[in-house]
Amino acid sequence: MADRYAEILSFVKIAESGSLSEAAKRLDLSLAATSRRLSQLESRLGVMLVRRNSRHMTLTQEGQIFYEKAGQALSDIDQAENVVMRNATEPVGALRVVTTLHSGRSRLAPLFQHYATLHPEVAVHLEAAGQAANIVETGHDIAICFDPPPDSGLIMKRLADNPRMLCASPEYLSRRGVPRTIEDLASHDRIVIGGGQDMWRAIDMDMGRDNSRASRVLSTNDGELARLWALNGAGIVIKSLWAVSDDLEEGRLQTVLPAIALPESPIVALYLPAQGDSAKVRSCLDFLARHLKPAEATPVAA
Repeated sequence: MADRYAEILSFVKIAESGSLSEAAKRLDLSLAATSRRLSQLESRLGVMLVRRNSRHMTLTQEGQIFYEKAGQALSDIDQAENVVMRNATEPVGALRVVTTLHSGRSRLAPLFQHYATLHPEVAVHLEAAGQAANIVETGHDIAICFDPPPDSGLIMKRLADNPRMLCASPEYLSRRGVPRTIEDLASHDRIVIGGGQDMWRAIDMDMGRDNSRASRVLSTNDGELARLWALNGAGIVIKSLWAVSDDLEEGRLQTVLPAIALPESPIVALYLPAQGDSAKVRSCLDFLARHLKPAEATPVAA
């Protein structure tokens, strides 16, 4: 394939320059090598492309047709290379982002609008998903999520801190009482989200008790459903600050026992290793890391 491309390139240079010797100079080849490439191309195609003698050189009818087609093809290749190289140095083209953050509408949407204003040649498509997407299969450039999947083969960039906390509705706390110590949690209803059972188990171990003694347990794999249960007074839930910051600010939920240290759930961006060379991906990740700020903490339950 490399020899084939070299033969075609040499022929186009010969046709453009009108001379074997001039084409050889442009190609930085010897006259013999340039002539040999032309002969090999004519032999492979089975037609004469160039009429030539010691003084003159003209294209045959077949040579003219081949020059027009091959010349356009080489021009298209050059243009394609320029576009791709520009993508590596300037933020241009379509940028497809998927997020599992429920707060994507309120927090990410304004940021991506701002990013698109700063980079008008980038066409931003922000998509919300119920669970982490396989960006290799879906064709997204970036996935923004809480907890990245293990051993995904993707590059992870931490964008913002995101502490977890215990929280409940004011109505629930008024009805059942505000826990003052970790032992007080033993008499409270709990809402468990997927793997969050491990965090509750760690709290139970700190209390030196078995979690089967909880008054009532509601469990789900849907973080938004767990949030709704908490808002409706169903019990105490472990949520990330990003997921409930608006509820805390508006007083719909209140933090409980903030001194309990729980594992963080940082906001991260996932992307393919090769995508790190794309200017649009690099600029977007740098922009998000600068502008994504942790949600503000809120006073605890009284």
